[in-house]
Amino acid sequence: MAGIKTDTRQIKNGNLVNHDHAASNRYSHRQAPSRLRSVIFRQNPLTGFEPRPLTLLERLSLSLGKAIDHRTIPFDIIVRQQFKDLLNEPISKQHQRYFGKYFTDDISTKTFTINEFDRLFQLTSLLTKRILIVFNLNKSYEKNSILGEDIIRIARLLWISPMSIKAFILFKLFDSSDKDVISINDIRSFYEQYLSEVKYFKDEKRLNEVVEIFLQGFFPLNNENQQQQKLNFEQFHQILQQNPSVFKSLYLISIPDQDNEDDEQTIWFKRWWMYIKNNANRILFLILYILISIALIIYVTIYRVITVENHSVPQVIARISGMLVNFNYALAVSLMLKQTMTIIRRLYYLRLFIPVDDHIDAHRFVGTMLFISAMIHSLGHAINFAINLDGHSWFALMFTTAAGIGWVDHSATITGVILFVLLIIMVICSFQCIRQRSGCYQLFRYTHYLFWPIFILLVIHAPDFWKWAIGPMVLFCFEKIYLFKRHLPKYGRTKLISIRIEDEHVLSLMIEKPSNFNFHVGEYINICLPNIVRNEWHPFTICNSPERKGVLRLTIMKKQNWTRKIYEHFSKEQNFDSNSQMTEITVDNLNNKSETNSKNLSLYPREIIFTDKQKDAIVCIEGPFSTCTSYIFDCEHVVLIGAGIGITPYISALESLIYQLREQRCKCLRCGTMNYKQSALTNQKLKKIDFIWVNRDIGNISWFRNILDEFEAEQESYLAATTPSTTNSQSRYLDIHLYCTSIRSHEQAMLGNLPYHLVANMYEVIQHEDMHTQLRTPTHVGRPPWKLLFAKFKAEHRSTNVFFTG
Repeated sequence: MAGIKTDTRQIKNGNLVNHDHAASNRYSHRQAPSRLRSVIFRQNPLTGFEPRPLTLLERLSLSLGKAIDHRTIPFDIIVRQQFKDLLNEPISKQHQRYFGKYFTDDISTKTFTINEFDRLFQLTSLLTKRILIVFNLNKSYEKNSILGEDIIRIARLLWISPMSIKAFILFKLFDSSDKDVISINDIRSFYEQYLSEVKYFKDEKRLNEVVEIFLQGFFPLNNENQQQQKLNFEQFHQILQQNPSVFKSLYLISIPDQDNEDDEQTIWFKRWWMYIKNNANRILFLILYILISIALIIYVTIYRVITVENHSVPQVIARISGMLVNFNYALAVSLMLKQTMTIIRRLYYLRLFIPVDDHIDAHRFVGTMLFISAMIHSLGHAINFAINLDGHSWFALMFTTAAGIGWVDHSATITGVILFVLLIIMVICSFQCIRQRSGCYQLFRYTHYLFWPIFILLVIHAPDFWKWAIGPMVLFCFEKIYLFKRHLPKYGRTKLISIRIEDEHVLSLMIEKPSNFNFHVGEYINICLPNIVRNEWHPFTICNSPERKGVLRLTIMKKQNWTRKIYEHFSKEQNFDSNSQMTEITVDNLNNKSETNSKNLSLYPREIIFTDKQKDAIVCIEGPFSTCTSYIFDCEHVVLIGAGIGITPYISALESLIYQLREQRCKCLRCGTMNYKQSALTNQKLKKIDFIWVNRDIGNISWFRNILDEFEAEQESYLAATTPSTTNSQSRYLDIHLYCTSIRSHEQAMLGNLPYHLVANMYEVIQHEDMHTQLRTPTHVGRPPWKLLFAKFKAEHRSTNVFFTG
C-alpha cells in the first residue's frame, strides 16, 4: 500500500490538531456539541462551509451557549456527540484523494472481508471485533463483510480525531458491554485475550503479574485502602491526563504509516566522496594491488617477447598468469597470519593505514584471483601444446615429462595437472553454500589443508615460486609453532568452571583462565572440547572484560554444527531443581539423571558446576586473536550495533567500562559520600557509547541482562556524584537502545500496538522499569529508525565510529 506521511499534527492544549484542517472548528474538542452552535454560526454541521462574521449579539449568545453547555452537559456526552458528528460527516474530496493514495485505490465502492480489514489496519481478531463494535458495525462483523466507505470513515476518524475522542475510542474498546462504565474485570479480560493472541509473554505467571500492575494504575487504592472497581469515561480520561507517558499512547489511535515517499537523494558525487573518505586505506591498497598486478604483467610480457624472444601468445599468457599465481599465493597466505594481524591491530598507526579489518574478505578476493590465474595458466599451456606439438601427441605433452619444462625433472606438466585438481577441490569446498551446510564445515576445514601439498608441488612446479612464498610461509610456520602452547596448562589447556544453559538455543561457558593467558577487549579464541568432539576447533568471542580475573566467558548459539553437539550433550547430561528458575548444581556424575524433575526441562536458565574430576570439563583454547572491536577505547564516540548473539564482542567492552568507572571511585572518610575522580575520567579518550541491540525475540535480552543492569546502576551512581555544573546528558557514558523486531513498530501497526504500548507505559510509570527486561531502559518495538538515530549522533558529536556485528 502506498500513502502520504502526515506530520502536521501537533498537540495543543492536550488535543491532537491537524493543521491541514485547523480552519474548521469541528475538529476541536472544546467545541460545544449542541445544534445551537450550528445555528449561531449559520452553518450546516455536515457541510464544512466557512462561517460568516458574527454580530455582537451572536457572539454574546455563543458565549452564553458555551457556558450553559459546559456547566450542564457531562463531559462524556460532549465527547460522544463529537464522535458521532465526526463519524457521520460526509467525506470531503480532499479526504477521498488522500485515502485513494493511502489504500492505492478508490475503495469506497468495494466490499472487504473482516480478515482483509485486519490486514489493512494491522489488528488482532480481538481488536477488530471491538473496533467494529465501537463504530456500530456489529452486523458487518457478523456477516464477515464491511463496505469500503465504512473503512474510509473509520480511517478518517482515527486520523483526524482529537485526543478526547481517541480517549473515548480506547474507553469503548474496554467497554465490551456498552454500559459506559468499565470495570477492573473488563480490562483484565481484554488484556488476557489480547496478550494470549500476540504472545508477548511465554510465562503465564509473568503475564498475569504485568496485567495486575497495569490495573493498579487505572484502579488505584482509595482513602479506605480499597481498590476502585469501576470507572466512567471522565474518570478514565483524568487518569490518562495525569500520566503523560500513558496519555501519549493515544497517538497510536490512528492509521498505520504507509509512507512510501522517496528518500532524499544525495548528489552522486557527494556519496562517492563520502565513501572515499571513509574507505581511503581500502581504496589505496586495492589500487596498490592492481598496480602490482599490472607491473607484473608488463614485466613478464617484456621479458618473454623481447629478452627470450618468445612470440607464442598462449605461452606468454600462461607465463603472465603463472607469475600472478606466485604473487596471489604469497598474498593469500599473508592475509591469514592471525598473530600478525593481531599485532597490527594493537599498533595504532599501523592499523590506520593497513585495512586489517578486511583481511578475511581480502583473502577471499585474492584466493579467487589465484584460482582465475591458475585456470588461465593451465588453459594457456594447453592451447600452446595443441599448436606446437614438436613431434609429440598433445596427451603426452600434457600428462608426461615430454614437454621438458619444470624446475625438478621436467615435471611441470604432471605437477600442474595435480595442482589443477587440488585447487578445484579446495575452491569448491570453500563456497559458502558448502561451508555453512550442516556437517560440512569440517570438509571446508580439511580441504583447506591442501594448501600444504599445493605449496610443495608449486615449489617443484615453478623455479621462481619459492622466492615469493618463502617469507609468508616462514611466518606461517612460526605462528603454528607458537600456537602449540595451547597444549600447555599455563597457556591453553584448562577446564570448564560451569555451563549455563540460557534458553533452548544459547549456552554460556565459564572457563578457567590459564595463568599466562592475556587478552584485550573484543578478542576471540578458538576452543576445543576434546572429550566431547575431538579435533574440532571453533572461534568464539570472549564476553567478559580483561579486568575480570580468573575466568573466560563464551556465549554460544546452537546451530546445525559443532555447537549443536555441545548444546545437546550438556542439556541432556544435567540435573536441576524444579523449584528454581536459576539453579547451581555440582555435577559429580553426569550419568545420574533426575527422573522426578524431567518434566521441568523447560525452565531456563539452568547451570552445571563442574568438579576437577570431570573429563568433559577439559578445554583447549587457542589465541587470543584480535578483531576491530579491540580498539573501541581509542575512539571518542562509538556506536555499537549488534544483532542477536552478535552482541558478544561488545559485552566485554561494557564490562571493561564498568571496571574503569569503579576504579575512579573515591569515598569521603567523614560523611561516606561516594564520588569519582573527574580528572581521570575526563582525560580518557572514550567519552560516549551508544549501544544498539536488535533482537527478534525479546527474551534474548536475558542473556546479558545482568551486565546491562549492573552498568545502569553504576552509571546512576556516577551521575549522582557528578557536579551540578555537569548535565546528565554530558555525563552519561552509555545510552542503551534495545529493539525487538518480532513486534511491529508503532508507525506500522498504530492501533494494533495500542494495548501493548499502553500497558508498557503504565508498567514503566508504576515500576520505573521495562516490563520485559526489568531494566530502566525501555525496549522499543520494530526496527531502529536509523536515519533519526544517526542524525542525532551527528548533531551531538564531532566524530562517530560505528561497529557492527550480527
